[in-house]
Amino acid sequence: MSEIIGSLFGVTADQYQRNRDLEQDRLAFQLAQADLGTQSSFLLQSGARGLGNVIGRALGGEDPELQRISRRQQIMGMIDPNQPETFEMAAQAALESGQPELAFGLRTEGSKYAQDVLERGKVTQATQRTNLAADLFSQIRNADGTLNQQVVDQLRSFPEGLAAISAQAKVLPDLRRLGATAAPEINPFAVFTEDPTIPKNVQTLAKQYAQSFASGVLDPEKADARVKELADMAQRVQQFEQNQAQIKAQREQSRILAEQGMANTQQARALAESTRRLQEKNDQDERERKEMERKNKPLPTPLAKLEDEDYAAATAASDIASDAFGYITRIKQGEIKFGVKDKLSIRARQAFGSSDPDVVAREDYDNFQTRLVNESLRLNKGTQTEGDSVRAAKELQSSESKEAAASAMKKLLDINVRRVQNASNDVARRRKNANFPDAPVPVTVPQFDVQIINNTDYNSFLKNPKFPSGTPFVDPDGVKRLKP
Repeated sequence: MSEIIGSLFGVTADQYQRNRDLEQDRLAFQLAQADLGTQSSFLLQSGARGLGNVIGRALGGEDPELQRISRRQQIMGMIDPNQPETFEMAAQAALESGQPELAFGLRTEGSKYAQDVLERGKVTQATQRTNLAADLFSQIRNADGTLNQQVVDQLRSFPEGLAAISAQAKVLPDLRRLGATAAPEINPFAVFTEDPTIPKNVQTLAKQYAQSFASGVLDPEKADARVKELADMAQRVQQFEQNQAQIKAQREQSRILAEQGMANTQQARALAESTRRLQEKNDQDERERKEMERKNKPLPTPLAKLEDEDYAAATAASDIASDAFGYITRIKQGEIKFGVKDKLSIRARQAFGSSDPDVVAREDYDNFQTRLVNESLRLNKGTQTEGDSVRAAKELQSSESKEAAASAMKKLLDINVRRVQNASNDVARRRKNANFPDAPVPVTVPQFDVQIINNTDYNSFLKNPKFPSGTPFVDPDGVKRLKP
């Protein structure tokens, strides 16, 4: 409001009165200086001025300018900056009091304040939606690790929710399969699969890449390299066809020259050499094209189905192992409480809806423990590691100390990393047995820093030549260090 007073309304009545009094004092003092009795004259002038003001007000003769300023202050008092409509009410009052310039200024200021209130409202609403998106995203997975479709639909219903979905790399493969990503994502291989002028063999390979990208198997960061590969292939095929057409035309020219008895002329020899070079290049391109087709030959449907299952299992096992690594560190740092006393305290506070950090941390841990056990048993069912998974799961569920919990969770982490490695081995073995080349998109086995649970682990780590000096590890207190 102070800005409005200064920039729009000018001086107040009190300010005007003080300014007028100061001006009269100044004039009276100047007049007094012109007289020999300076001080006496000044006092007389000042007293006369005061007396004149009193008499003037008593007779109803108030200064018109002072009246105008007082009315302006009254109009100003009608304004509430948080209610822009009051500017219009004040502007109307200004018009009725004969101050059109003030009315124009009020309407201008009212528009500015209305826009400011609108923008503040938008920011507040956006913040609320962002907070809602974060809250919903924390509920996006069910206890068994699957996506909660109802939560996904809610997130997809507003921009901040879509942004939250797209920002989460860990669940992106699952979300792509559900078509739940924002916008939707533009498949970079569509330019090859939808263009009828692209050679058929290039289109076939592009469809494989497009499917891998859409299912989350192909890392988006590696898609650019595949796109360049396809573009090079398409260009080479098109160049091959152009060369073939040129070879055909040059051979026809050579035939005509031969019929005219000019087979041994310089022109004919140059034409024959050009044809030979083009043919050699096309022969080389054809060999490379066939080799590329061999490397990217589509798998038969039964093998492709098994390979897709391996990729899905590897992705799920890698994700759950990554989450487990984080929880092991949190356990060792003491963020998650164990022991009978702490658990009883936490359970009691849970009953009353407490949001204390240790209560929330324990709830998160319990939920993740359920998901880790379920996922580990599901992913390792029927494999060599099934028995190990069952035993580690029981150990985790019965853990009563942070060391026991961290140790059991570490076993499940290692089991799931082995599951990823087994999936990678199965893909390679299956392709080799069927006389197919390596998979164009390899299964990536995750690598984690060594988790040291106790002194026994640490001593074994120090003696193990597999881990050279400088190898990073996480000590029993959850602190990342380097091997001496």
